[in-house]
Amino acid sequence: MLTIFRRSVAGALLFAVLAIAAPIAPARANGAASTRNILLLGGAATYLIIQHNRKVHEKYAQYDRQQAALSQERNNAYAAYSQEQHAYDQEVAVNSELKKEIAYQHEVIGQQRHQLAALNVHRSFADTRVSQVRNPKGRGVRQVAMTSYGWGTI
Repeated sequence: MLTIFRRSVAGALLFAVLAIAAPIAPARANGAASTRNILLLGGAATYLIIQHNRKVHEKYAQYDRQQAALSQERNNAYAAYSQEQHAYDQEVAVNSELKKEIAYQHEVIGQQRHQLAALNVHRSFADTRVSQVRNPKGRGVRQVAMTSYGWGTI
């Protein structure tokens, strides 16, 4: 209510100032100048409206480009995540196969040890013996370790 009153008072004051300051004599109107001014004002208004709409559409286009870029980043991130997940699953499968292979080898070694125990073989499969070899320059005898893997002497 108070704002309506203030607007009314402001409008009355403006009218009074214009009434006092405006010349009393009517303005002479030139028909050609009036038409020209109306056309120029209409053209200027049209130009301003077009420029405003262009700016608004540019802002909308920029916002849409930003949203598209964000969407592309999300899609790229999801694709990268999916690819890493697939690679991880493949590594898990490889590790599982390696565990199976190690378990099989362990089982074979256990069976071979059991077979050796059944044959009463008490020494290790690889037998290391120390032999004495003459030094070629005639300076005594050297001890040399020789390892045999069960093939006998060559």
